[in-house]
Amino acid sequence: MSEAHIVDVRIIQPGGRTGRYLPEGDGLRLEAVLPPEEPLPFDVAVLPTVWTPFDEPFRVLVVGSVSHPAETWLTARLLGAWQREEEPPFLVAAPEADPAAPLDWEMLSARQRQAVLDALQSARPGKWRWLDVAAVEPVLHAGAHRYQQRKENRRLHTPAWQPLRTARRGSYTAVDQYTPAEYTFFDLPYRFQEYVGDALAPDERILYAVRRPAMSSLRHRSWLRREHLQEGVLLLTTHRLIHLAELIPPDAANVRYGFREVVGALERLRAVSLRRERDGLLLITRWAAADGEQEVVWEAPAFAAAALHDLLSYLQAFVENRASRALQRATPPPSPEHLPPLVDTAANDPDESKRLTAHFAALLAAARHPDETVLAWAALPRWFQPKVGAQALVVSTRRVFLLPPGHFELPLQTLATLEYTGSILESYLVFTTGQGERHRVRFPYPAKGAFRACFEAAWRAAAVLPLKP
Repeated sequence: MSEAHIVDVRIIQPGGRTGRYLPEGDGLRLEAVLPPEEPLPFDVAVLPTVWTPFDEPFRVLVVGSVSHPAETWLTARLLGAWQREEEPPFLVAAPEADPAAPLDWEMLSARQRQAVLDALQSARPGKWRWLDVAAVEPVLHAGAHRYQQRKENRRLHTPAWQPLRTARRGSYTAVDQYTPAEYTFFDLPYRFQEYVGDALAPDERILYAVRRPAMSSLRHRSWLRREHLQEGVLLLTTHRLIHLAELIPPDAANVRYGFREVVGALERLRAVSLRRERDGLLLITRWAAADGEQEVVWEAPAFAAAALHDLLSYLQAFVENRASRALQRATPPPSPEHLPPLVDTAANDPDESKRLTAHFAALLAAARHPDETVLAWAALPRWFQPKVGAQALVVSTRRVFLLPPGHFELPLQTLATLEYTGSILESYLVFTTGQGERHRVRFPYPAKGAFRACFEAAWRAAAVLPLKP
């Protein structure tokens, strides 16, 4: 830190209205005035090269006379910090380029200071205390040292799903050389980080993450306006590309309604391109199956161009080198010694699970082929679908199907992508073929663990199967 207490920060969430400008001729054209996702008396930024003890960038509350669009870099004057108990403090800073910005915390009006504190109390109730710059500087010095130490050590964080922390670009020609996710993962909202921690397998590593804010669709309209897209993130791992979009933003009670997740295994990736559309960008990927190819389109705002071009280079490397066995790709799912018992989450009789398991175990024994191994299964109880009756979804090394036989069966080679949504709003799996046919299986939300296991087993088993005999 210098005597002027100057830091370089990057905006990740504007607190007020911002303008979106696009190049036109020798100037710029105002394309839209964007409302904030959540009105705040400050913009939220990060200090990328200074890490908290949790190995994530310090958050910065930027106060000033205007709001700044996401991804804006600015030089700011440190004013102090707010801290709750012993948690990492929230830094407070003001833009140097803003002549109306305060030079210290007391220059803000009492109303502005109270608004900042009220916003923090609303988000994280508790006892907050103000730290002046002198008290904050040792914390930031330690954070800068922590970042540099992690960077030099080039070590993996545990658990294994967290990204590599190295500064060099890998060639994708050897298993241990991967481009690091750098700051992309830890810049995501915490609810996305938490999802990744729960969902990714222990042998997956993140290669890159690109965040998309909530936005209007570039391609689809509903009545008089463009459809609204919720906040999402593209996650590239060593095994798959995950298109993850929120169903509904968390409400005031911080209820998380879940995500819609579309997955393509990298073994099935055949082409990738980036196209400008109106005032944004489309990342277009094509996924192969035995009966054709399916296109998946991810929409993003124009300011995400740099991150998407970086991700594009990652994906193209997998397309160009897909025949190379040196690349670490999906591995076969483990074969269970015993299938877990089927559970009816609404049953009051403890013996109901035993009867359900015994009934479908007999059906499975008759339906299973001699050369296939069953990887996972999950129950669809009678109360959930009274017109159909009780069923069980089964995933094997060859196919995904429903018991009793005859209702639904798909060879894994025909699957181009898979989709999972587990939420109190709606829960379902979608299996999409190379012909674009979508086969949807709805399931009760309390049974999401068993159906998540079916989803993970299905994409892993499909990824290692050759498309042609």
